[in-house]
Amino acid sequence: MAFNNDHYLEQKFLEIRDKYGIKSVIETGTFYADTTKWLSDNFNNVYTCEVNKEYFQVGQEQLAGRTNVVSCLQDSREFLIEALKQAEGPVLMFLDAHWGENPLLREIEIIGQSGRNPIVAIHDFQVPGRSFGYDTYPGIVYNWDYIEAAVVKAFDNQFTKEYNIQAAGAKRGCIFIYPNAHAEPLPEDSDSL
Repeated sequence: MAFNNDHYLEQKFLEIRDKYGIKSVIETGTFYADTTKWLSDNFNNVYTCEVNKEYFQVGQEQLAGRTNVVSCLQDSREFLIEALKQAEGPVLMFLDAHWGENPLLREIEIIGQSGRNPIVAIHDFQVPGRSFGYDTYPGIVYNWDYIEAAVVKAFDNQFTKEYNIQAAGAKRGCIFIYPNAHAEPLPEDSDSL
């Protein structure tokens, strides 16, 4: 099942697709391709990478016959440079390559250097006030403090963020980062700045 059996995340991805006209998804960390298959069923184009040869092979078998998926056996930091050039239209990024040498900060930097304005979802992320699961590594906690400086730089401090507020299945946290190009316009009669 997609997103570790989290139908709430499935619903959120569909809402983002419909609201922002997302055609392409770039996923880092294919693993066994359960989420990739779901993305393929619900988006026009999916670009995904896996660094582990065994997982990549299983993923290839799972993705056989899916013509809208580009799957690479590659480190996410190399993969993202080309995928961001190839992806058509508005892009949703699903950053889920969290094993081995942690690539997350470099992935965010590459997104910032791409000249694109994708919406970014980072899985396995600490959600304030919720008991959802999140990743930790030696000296690293997947939380806002860890990524804030990289996100501010990548998006030139022009973004909004939100977290998932419901979770099912493995109940993992997720943060969504929206460049201001995707921000909701204020009503014309609004006094807000």
